[in-house]
Amino acid sequence: MKNHSRTRFSFVLFCAALAAASVTGQQPKPAPSGTPAPRHIACWKQIGISPAAMQQRRAALEAAKAKVQTVCKDESLTPQQKKEQIHQIHQQAVQQAEGLIPAAQAEALKKCQHEQSAANSAPHPAHTAGPCGEPLDPEDDPAPQPN
Repeated sequence: MKNHSRTRFSFVLFCAALAAASVTGQQPKPAPSGTPAPRHIACWKQIGISPAAMQQRRAALEAAKAKVQTVCKDESLTPQQKKEQIHQIHQQAVQQAEGLIPAAQAEALKKCQHEQSAANSAPHPAHTAGPCGEPLDPEDDPAPQPN
């Protein structure tokens, strides 16, 4: 009888330890205040943006990208018409994305992403082509040209 009690007690103790370990593993550990969050955590998670909002944002941006590709392939449009339609698509995508995430969180997201890309110190190549692969006009390029 004693052996049965000892086995039962060991089993109960094992189950309690297992349950405690699984609960502890599920709870996120917040970064201490005043210290930067680890780089491996996505900015949207650090800021507290919901996964659903980020998924909707990604879907809106991917839909815009598909629309731009459709416009680029449309041979009945002039380059100016393509440019105008692509501009409209981008404006709509930005408005839709802004509607999904509150302004304060969107600003924090931009700041976090900028800091992470700066920390990676990998320079981004200059844009030399438009969304349809056409060469950029120097006057369309938002970056200042060196003298």
